[in-house]
Amino acid sequence: MYFFLKVFSLYLRNAPTFAYKITYKIIYSLLFHVLKMRQKTVLTNLRWAFPDKNEEWYKNTMKQCYKFFTKEFLDFISFPKNYSSSKIKFKNLEVLSSAHAMKKGIILVGSHYGSFDKLFYALSQEEYNLTGVAYKQNNSGADTFFKQIRENFMEDQLYKGGDVKQLKNSLVKNNILILLSDQDAKKKGVKAKFFGIDSSTHSGAAILSKRNKSPIIYASITSKNNVYEVEFVKINTSGSINDIVQQYTSEIEKTIINNPEQYFWFHKRWKSVKAY
Repeated sequence: MYFFLKVFSLYLRNAPTFAYKITYKIIYSLLFHVLKMRQKTVLTNLRWAFPDKNEEWYKNTMKQCYKFFTKEFLDFISFPKNYSSSKIKFKNLEVLSSAHAMKKGIILVGSHYGSFDKLFYALSQEEYNLTGVAYKQNNSGADTFFKQIRENFMEDQLYKGGDVKQLKNSLVKNNILILLSDQDAKKKGVKAKFFGIDSSTHSGAAILSKRNKSPIIYASITSKNNVYEVEFVKINTSGSINDIVQQYTSEIEKTIINNPEQYFWFHKRWKSVKAY
């Protein structure tokens, strides 16, 4: 898999625009029309999240979701070709810079919404040092390849379930610690309302903030008319762990509602509380 991805990446980086677009259409058609990858999960999630919509809306949103993430995946594989040329606009970078000035590190809570890797790349271009936490891929070759790309704009990429001391060390260094906190957390999670559903939610960001007195900033990136708009929201960390988790979960929900086709609905977000 590693060799295949390296060759595919080389092709994409050197492909002319028309060839890149043809490749996109082929990959999209394969995933959506032929393999129909995770379509049942996507439709189920959409129906639960937006119970008042009709079947036409669900299917159209699903289709647009496949198109969006097919493009984002190809852009990622072809790094840096379509990252360095992307137009990324920070709407309120001062929220992040003020938190960074506290010298306590920043816990950046995000989700699998929009082009989150382009957001991290853009922050590295602003000369912030980043530490990311990711799930380890089942395929070791793919995992190595993806990690090598992210190491171009992250100081460290750590794995979920690893040594907590590494997370604390990144905050001590005043790094931005990135935690995508929108997936099902199973028995280890705390309950938070997400689209009106009691959802098992990762609380690591809240716990780390309490222990290290580090600020939490929620970040989102939305594609609008060929421009990626980034927005930051400071999370109030004075309340309980549950209060903090609910705050950033609510922010994630607000972001998704505005552009549901840019959310990665392929995860079984509610598998701890609902049967798929």
